[in-house]
Amino acid sequence: MDFFQQFSELQRMAFNNIESLMSSMQNINFAHIPDNMEKTLEFQEESIKIFLDFQENISRFSISTQRRIWESYFKMLRRMG
Repeated sequence: MDFFQQFSELQRMAFNNIESLMSSMQNINFAHIPDNMEKTLEFQEESIKIFLDFQENISRFSISTQRRIWESYFKMLRRMG
């Protein structure tokens, strides 16, 4: 998968995560948060899960990109030598 495909995939995952987070917010009645403690906790838990998943995907993308850069660098040096 080339860089642009991976970047597009990363963007798609980010938008899906944001969309999921926004749909979770619709289930909370913010006027009665004390009455909805469980829903509030579920929302916080889901928010953290989405954020951590996003961080994980960013890390994978970053490492994959770095790996390809280094592989290309060494391949270029071998061709020159």
